[in-house]
Amino acid sequence: MRGLTLSATLHGMDSATPDRTRAAGALAAFGVLAAAAAAVLGFVAVGTEAGQRWDDAGRGGVSPWDQPQVFRGANELLDTISVTTLAVLGAAIILLALLRGRPRLAVAAGVVLLGANVTTQVLKEAFDRPDLVLGWATEPGAFPSGHTTVAMSLAMALMIVVPPGIRWSAALGGCAYAAATGIAVIAIDWHRPSEVVGAYLVVVAWTGLTMAALTMMGEGEARAPGRAARGVTLAAAGAAAVFAAVVLGAAARRLDLHQLVIDRTSFAVAIAPSRAQAPAQIVAATALVQRAAMASRAASSPDIVPRDARRHPDRRG
Repeated sequence: MRGLTLSATLHGMDSATPDRTRAAGALAAFGVLAAAAAAVLGFVAVGTEAGQRWDDAGRGGVSPWDQPQVFRGANELLDTISVTTLAVLGAAIILLALLRGRPRLAVAAGVVLLGANVTTQVLKEAFDRPDLVLGWATEPGAFPSGHTTVAMSLAMALMIVVPPGIRWSAALGGCAYAAATGIAVIAIDWHRPSEVVGAYLVVVAWTGLTMAALTMMGEGEARAPGRAARGVTLAAAGAAAVFAAVVLGAAARRLDLHQLVIDRTSFAVAIAPSRAQAPAQIVAATALVQRAAMASRAASSPDIVPRDARRHPDRRG
């Protein structure tokens, strides 16, 4: 009987391992492509005259005098982002994973939060921006955007730790927050479009590579959360939803993007790819993480039989 159980376990692991390997490979490739795209974008936007001209044309230039409502709305949104915000919300996200009995997901979220934000700060310090258009003084490095990195990394970390059943909902809320932050920093001239997209790519690169490593290791056995832990988890999810609703609601009331687009056509053209990048990258990352979670679950649960094998029992072996 013991030998039969061991054989069944090994059989289940062997049949699922290729799926998990493919899922990990897709995540790793996604992360590497994002890192390469960030490097190319940084080189073109910072190191070439044409790239700098395109980047500068997309600056919002909103001031408290010509569009005070937009300026206040953008600043109120960006006031929610700080080192304290990153620490508090990051700790809450990690705690959420621990309450779910998923310590490896907690570690993965911490790696993404820390790795992405440290990488952004190192890049900003390492690379200044020479003025290749007018030949003026070199500017301090601003690629990638630190505020956008914080917002995007929080969105990715939350997406990683929540249960699969609400992962898409969490991704949608995080996407709205990250996209709004990117638009706000461009609108009030804190950053250029490339610096926002670069921040998205840095976070996605860390997410892809971290989750690829986690997928290869397997998520491990989850400790079943007790009633109190489930209550705290629901409370934390509710608090996150309320925070996102309040922040985005306040920004929506004051960020008059319609008027801003009318007044600044070049800004509208420039933020179009920036605005599309956040949802595109988050959707792709969420889909890959969901696929990896399913593969890991199948690998650790030999009783789970692939749907194709249920229809054709002879294909199980």
